[in-house]
Amino acid sequence: MIKLAIKDLKLFFKDRRSMLLTFAIPIALITLFAFAFGGAGRSNGDTKISLLVSDLDHTATSKEVIKQFDSLKSLQIKTLPLEDAEKAIKKGSESCVLVIHKGFTDSLKSGAALPLELKYDEAKGMEVGLLQQSLIPTLSMLPFSLGNSKEAMGNKLAKMTGTSNPQVRQTIQTQSNNLFDAISKGISENGSKKKNNPTKSFMGGDIKMTKLVKATNDNQLGLIQAVAGTAVMMLLFSVVGIGMGLLDEKQEGTLKRLLYSPMDPLNILFGKMISANIISIFQLLIMFLFASVVFGLDIISHLPGLLITILATAFACSAFGVLLASFAKNRQQVQGLSTLIILVMSAIGGSMIPLFIMPAIMQKAAVISVNYWSIQGFYDVFWRNLSIFNPTFISRILVLFLIGIILNSLAIVMFRKNILKLT
Repeated sequence: MIKLAIKDLKLFFKDRRSMLLTFAIPIALITLFAFAFGGAGRSNGDTKISLLVSDLDHTATSKEVIKQFDSLKSLQIKTLPLEDAEKAIKKGSESCVLVIHKGFTDSLKSGAALPLELKYDEAKGMEVGLLQQSLIPTLSMLPFSLGNSKEAMGNKLAKMTGTSNPQVRQTIQTQSNNLFDAISKGISENGSKKKNNPTKSFMGGDIKMTKLVKATNDNQLGLIQAVAGTAVMMLLFSVVGIGMGLLDEKQEGTLKRLLYSPMDPLNILFGKMISANIISIFQLLIMFLFASVVFGLDIISHLPGLLITILATAFACSAFGVLLASFAKNRQQVQGLSTLIILVMSAIGGSMIPLFIMPAIMQKAAVISVNYWSIQGFYDVFWRNLSIFNPTFISRILVLFLIGIILNSLAIVMFRKNILKLT
């Protein structure tokens, strides 16, 4: 019994594929998910949320407000003109912009409601929610830290009553001033070492929320993420299986017989490339048709962009499968290596975890994955409603085709080396 167990252990540790599946893949995924769900090895203070700010007031007070935001450890402030900020949000590179509208300083001095607006991408609602937790406390105290505290407190009380009568508002303001003075005197006589503000209990943090990018044509964010993310990940697994057919032909001797036929050896590889592309296109089409029929995904209104993205995705993914098969020595090697690579690319590229809930460092690392460019292309089509002539959409498609060209070129080089070994 013991000898049998020892024999099995020896066989296990000699099998590189089993070792890879048992240890390497779980360790790689644990590492990726640890970073994705909170940034392993970092404190909360190290995680900063990007916030665009557009100052339309252009006053010393509005600039001072931006400095206060910039001093917060949880925010990374970047000032941009409103038009540029909106473009960045619409193409998905930024989540939101805080707009300081004209008249901000006057409203702050008078204690009126502050003309502030947060324009955001609904797809990044979780990031915007975290942003609000850092932003609202500072915003709500601006009337008291930079404006007229007494008047701000009176206006807040008047707003709570809902009255518009000037006399009533004046009475509220007078009584509010008396209350403010009484509280201030009490704090002073109490000898408190803390510099308490009597208006602190009246924090409101009112801010207008505007969805700059939102769901249209009944295409919901979760559905787009589920279809696009799953389709690309499963396609990668499928094309690896197609590519492994080349290895089967090599082991069975079919490939060697083809090499003796009067044809260019590269035509063998090109045939695999063509079949892999055709199968990939059909697989993606069927997945999106299924989502349309069963879940109501609107593909008719986005048909040109969908077809272009499918073609580019199929080209890049099929090239990945053929490349693996062109340099691997056997089926077991391809299976182990492809599983690890595909799971890692899917994890960082957005197939398993939506990018907008990942920390900034993971979002930057995502660009090395085929999944990222493909999923973003589908987001451009179904969520951002970009036209096929939009520079952002075109750039993603070009990257996918570039990936396919590079991988296919490498596959040709590796295939030639393998052919030389056979002949």
